[in-house]
This record gives sequence, C-alpha cells and structure tokens, in this order.
Amino acid sequence: MTEPTTTEDRCPLEADHGTFQWGDSLELMKAVPDAGVDAVVCSPPFEGGELIADEGRTGDAFVAWIEPFFRQFQRVLRPSGCVAFELGGIWLSDAPGKAVQHASALRALAASGWRLVQDYYYYNPQLLQPEPGGAPRAADSVTPIWVMARTYDVQYDVEALRRGDRSAVVRGNLLEFDTSGTWDQAYEKTLARLGLEPYGDRWPTAVPELFVELLTRPGGLVLDPFAGTGATCFAAERLGRRWIGIERDRGLEQHVRAMFSGVRNGAPSPA
Repeated sequence: MTEPTTTEDRCPLEADHGTFQWGDSLELMKAVPDAGVDAVVCSPPFEGGELIADEGRTGDAFVAWIEPFFRQFQRVLRPSGCVAFELGGIWLSDAPGKAVQHASALRALAASGWRLVQDYYYYNPQLLQPEPGGAPRAADSVTPIWVMARTYDVQYDVEALRRGDRSAVVRGNLLEFDTSGTWDQAYEKTLARLGLEPYGDRWPTAVPELFVELLTRPGGLVLDPFAGTGATCFAAERLGRRWIGIERDRGLEQHVRAMFSGVRNGAPSPA
C-alpha cells in the first residue's frame, strides 16, 4: 500500500491497495515519486477554480488552472502511462450557450506535447431529464472522455472493451453507463441509511473501472487527483491495482466511506 503524506490527510478506509488523502492535489502530488504512476483517471472540476460568468470566455483562465496539474502528471507517469479525463461541456451562466474553455484546454495540451490517444463519448440516458430553469436547448446526454499521453506507444488493453458484459454498453468508443449497477446501488443504499443523498456529480463506477482496466495491468498504480466520492479508487481496489486518491472537499468523506462500504469479501453489502 502506498503510504499517505500525513496521517491526518488519510481517510481511514479498509482498503488493501491504496490510500485516500484530503487536501490540495498540486501539493500532495509532490510526494508521488517520478515515473511511478501507470494511469491518471479523473474528472477535474468543469469550471476549474472559477465560475463561468462571461459569454465570450475563451478558456484562458481554465487553461492556466489545469496546466500545472498536467505538468505533475507528466512527471509522475511512466513513459507508457496515460491520462483519462472528463472535461464535460458546460453551459454558460449568463447565456443559453456553451463555453469553449474545454476545447481551449485540449488545444493547449496538444501544443505542449500531449498526444490524443483516443476520445470516448459517455452516453448517460439519466441526463436526458431537462434541468429545471435550464437553457432551451437539447439535454447534454453525452460527455467526452479524453485519453492523452506523451507518446502514442502506451499500455492499452483493447480487450478490456469487450470483457465481461460490456458488449451491451460499449460500442466502439461510445459508452453507455448509468448508476443502476450493483456497486452504485450499494453506495446509494449505504447513504440512505445515513440520511444522505447521492453525490450528483459522480461517475458511475463502471466508467473509471473500464479505464483502469484499459490503461493498466494488475498491480499497476492509478492516481485520481480529483477523487470526489472515490469511484476511481474503488474500481482500482476491486481490480487489484494500487491507487492514490486526492480530494480537497472533506465534506465528501461520508460518500467515500459509503463507496467503499460495499466491499465485503468481494461482494456488495446486503441491502
């Protein structure tokens, strides 16, 4: 198990393969050794450190915010390692249109030497419900997930796309997952017993699970610096990968515990 930077930053989970830390990702990643991580699988905050309030925003602020993270990723990744990340597509707060900051970020990363290995499109039918008071536009039902690396010669187990029962939900690079799976339901039931609502901005556990299998081998090291409820860490734990999770919002601790509480000898907790 990888040791955390400080004991107070660790969420004391009963996990065999990794540690969950609380705090600033850029600071805590400094303790991760060079060239030891096999994959970064994450969903950064769609708005970076700021809210989007300008219709003409080109993404400069977002690019300036995210580039330091990718410099750390470049340092900690093995030469064959990848970053799989979701940047979403976010509505402007003051107009019925979309921001372009995420396209700006991809262009800036490519200009700094990152290579686009493949793009995936995560279709979530649960998102088709119209948002109350939202823009009079089609619902955002597809979220892009980008796989980038410093080289095209990467660890990439394409058989993971066909493994298990994924044939029904993986169509090329179109993914169809929702939160009706066994592990997500165990998480939600645990929260219900605590009187808490599920975290709205989380990945279904099947999404990071796929990318952990796709980009790493058993025993490899997975990093999620925006770990949220711990879905990526949970997937890595179940798949026998080592992992490091970092999250700045300590208010999500009960959600992380609920995510991991489903593991009892490899099976979900009973309802």
